[in-house]
Amino acid sequence: MIHMKFRTTIFLALFTLISSRACAGLKVICSMYPVYDFTRAITRELADVSLLLKPGTEPHEYEPSPQDIMALHDADVFVFTGSNMEQWAGKISDLLGDTVIVDASENIPLSGNDPHIWLDLSLAQRMVMNILAGLVKADPDNSGTYTHNAEEYCSELGALDAEFTAMKKDRALVFAGEFSCGYFVRRYGFEYVSAYDGENEPSVRRMSEVIRYIHEHRTRYIFADYGAVSQVTRAISDETGARILTFGTGHNVPSDDVTFLQIMRENFRNITEAMND
Repeated sequence: MIHMKFRTTIFLALFTLISSRACAGLKVICSMYPVYDFTRAITRELADVSLLLKPGTEPHEYEPSPQDIMALHDADVFVFTGSNMEQWAGKISDLLGDTVIVDASENIPLSGNDPHIWLDLSLAQRMVMNILAGLVKADPDNSGTYTHNAEEYCSELGALDAEFTAMKKDRALVFAGEFSCGYFVRRYGFEYVSAYDGENEPSVRRMSEVIRYIHEHRTRYIFADYGAVSQVTRAISDETGARILTFGTGHNVPSDDVTFLQIMRENFRNITEAMND
């Protein structure tokens, strides 16, 4: 009787495992949040999409663990942002067997060392279509659904792109946190002042120049990314009385439950507040 119960337990466990795999559909692993959220928007319930680098992880310094490589090897699709952001991704491609590897920045012209291409929403749409191509390659049976979802999502990105383009731009945006918004300001024509040169800590002289600019232009708001309100940002805010507003880049997110469109719409509201107040 005990032997029979044991066999029954094993059978049920195997049946549950097989059933869960069948229901899970495509298994997709994404390196960073933006491509993770783009992939979720395309696949919806048709795939198990997971995020490799949890919010707050620095992608430039990340090295995949043996467990990460095993998970990527077992995945149907691996989506990464691009070699500018994740240099490690190219190094492990030969280890991933039959996994379809998607470089979301493929055929997108890059500007210097700035990898934050998704902040230009016209380029974000191209990233979505690159991801779509990889998903269709891995799962051609669902290509119609993936294509419909991608086109619908790109339509939302396009509408928001048009709203940013049409925004009032009669004053400069002041970024008091690490500056990674080059693609954004170029696409939408914003003048800007930045305390940081990329990720380099600003000098005392540079901080003094930014503080003087804020006083002279009576700037009431400064911007910093989620989780990036540094001592420099606080010092500038304290010295000038300027209120800190969030400009979310998608590099850091408050949680992986928030969507990229929600982040960009919050950016739109915050910039509108800074322009109109």
